[in-house]
Amino acid sequence: MPFVTLGGITLHHRYVEANGRTPPVVFINSLGTDFRIWDETVSALEGEMPLLVYDKRGHGLSDIGDIRSIDDHVDDLSALIDHFGLEKVVLCGLSVGGMIAQGLYARRPGIV
Repeated sequence: MPFVTLGGITLHHRYVEANGRTPPVVFINSLGTDFRIWDETVSALEGEMPLLVYDKRGHGLSDIGDIRSIDDHVDDLSALIDHFGLEKVVLCGLSVGGMIAQGLYARRPGIV
């Protein structure tokens, strides 16, 4: 199980590499779920494009840390994207995951 500690928070994630030139798709799960909700989608897209799924703070196997606002989740996502050296991504967020995606776009529109 891959884990990375960023900003003092350990995030559980899965990065699926693929050949090609398409930007990675980053999947952000909904409240109370973990990245397994994307398993069928990842299986269907695997090999077509790079894919990144992760358990956001306080979900699945990731640390909970100190959550003060949605900005904490945006910080985590931004750090995870930087950790992998991704310059451009496509975001797919469900429910609160969509809010996190919007927060990242507001902060870093050039990467989305």
